[in-house]
Amino acid sequence: MPRSLPLVRSAFILALIVIFILAMIPLPEAITVFSFQDKVEHTGAFIVLMLLGGRGWPARLAALFVGLVGYGLAIELCQHFLTANRVGDPWDLLADALGAAAGWALMHAMARRGQGGSPG
Repeated sequence: MPRSLPLVRSAFILALIVIFILAMIPLPEAITVFSFQDKVEHTGAFIVLMLLGGRGWPARLAALFVGLVGYGLAIELCQHFLTANRVGDPWDLLADALGAAAGWALMHAMARRGQGGSPG
């Protein structure tokens, strides 16, 4: 096991926790630059999650993708049912899935170039 693997896996788990907390706390007044900014933020977060997870478990990309989409669904359900200040949004889930798919594609591209783990 490469020395950096535990660090990458820990960073992935920490990112999951931080993203969940951010998804559940009251929304601060944010500066909106463009109308679909929130969807871009969701997509970016799930690209990062897929890249971190893909580095931590390079042979498990398909399972990681499914798990991240399930995680996005869980966040939206928790927002809808467990918060008074947030609302679950199917468009957010779509943005999450697109981000995970983009991260998966990036992992495949890096593997083809010899920069990352094996494509899964």
